[in-house]
Amino acid sequence: MDAAPAHPQAPPARPRRWTVWALGTAGLVAAVAYPLPFQSSGVIYFQTVGFLVLLYASLGIGWNVIGGWCGQFDFGPMVFFGVGAYAMAAAVKFFGLNPWIGFAVAATFTVSFAGLVTAPITRLRDHYFAIATNAIWLIALPIATNWELIGGSRGMFIPLVRKDTLLSQLATLQPNGRIKEIVFYYLVLGYFLLVLAVASRLERTKFGYWFKAVRDDEEGAQALGIHTRAYKVIARCFTAGIYAVGGGIFAMWALSVFPDQVFDINWGLLPTIAVVLGGIGRLWGPVVGSLILVPISQLISTYLGTGPLAGRGIDLIVYGLLIMIVAAARPQGLLSLPWRRWLGGEPLAAAGSTPERSP
Repeated sequence: MDAAPAHPQAPPARPRRWTVWALGTAGLVAAVAYPLPFQSSGVIYFQTVGFLVLLYASLGIGWNVIGGWCGQFDFGPMVFFGVGAYAMAAAVKFFGLNPWIGFAVAATFTVSFAGLVTAPITRLRDHYFAIATNAIWLIALPIATNWELIGGSRGMFIPLVRKDTLLSQLATLQPNGRIKEIVFYYLVLGYFLLVLAVASRLERTKFGYWFKAVRDDEEGAQALGIHTRAYKVIARCFTAGIYAVGGGIFAMWALSVFPDQVFDINWGLLPTIAVVLGGIGRLWGPVVGSLILVPISQLISTYLGTGPLAGRGIDLIVYGLLIMIVAAARPQGLLSLPWRRWLGGEPLAAAGSTPERSP
């Protein structure tokens, strides 16, 4: 009797799972400890860089919902950042609300706005949908610039509240002196972790599966009874809510809102590039992309912003080169590389044939 052919043993799952948990724990510890040495030395530059990395990563996760999972390229998400910032400033200045309540007001108002402006364009597909989203931003910018109720081009200033104790400063979200940078760093860290947890959970709900069904085959999804237009609106409302809170944090950090500042194209461009660089449709793609892009952007601004190359758009050239390299060499982003095989011993065939699932 012939011996049964030998089959290769399945790779052990536990080392890979432990590798992911170990990386996650190490990343969390590093993120919490990151600003402490700079705080003790009085250097605030690197805390601001960390603040921007986490903020852009959160916005990238938000854009990934509509762009990566639902497959609808949104070229105007910065309009939600601006609307959220103005809603926060108006809630604090005109209605005297506490900023912590202002986040809920900004998110609710912006999500309602997103549903209102997105519903009419859900009949459009592909580049027509992308152009329509960009057109909404082009309309919103001059309205904000010329609307006197919200200050027009002069912007809005959030009233300064003088508080002596640290607790009262945190309650009004107006920390004074050297603690401002570290307080806002931990605030945006909490916002990032919340966005990551919500997106991770959302990906595994029926909303996440139906978003991907719309992306993969819209006609097939309609044949299954999925209301594709409604799910496009829902996906963009998720994106809008995340952007609105990010805009509210930025408004309280700056204590002012100017149209050219909060509707700046970089609030939409940089998170989108980060998603493409890290891996579109992957939960951790925006995080990886932001960890690479934002420090590069800050280094360029710091070391080339005042030299002979100032004003030459060096940052845009670097972004363009990165996108060209990734598009040519790894169009699915850096996370499509066989990291699990390198870190946990996963076989080459499995890593190459099966898309990695976000941890």
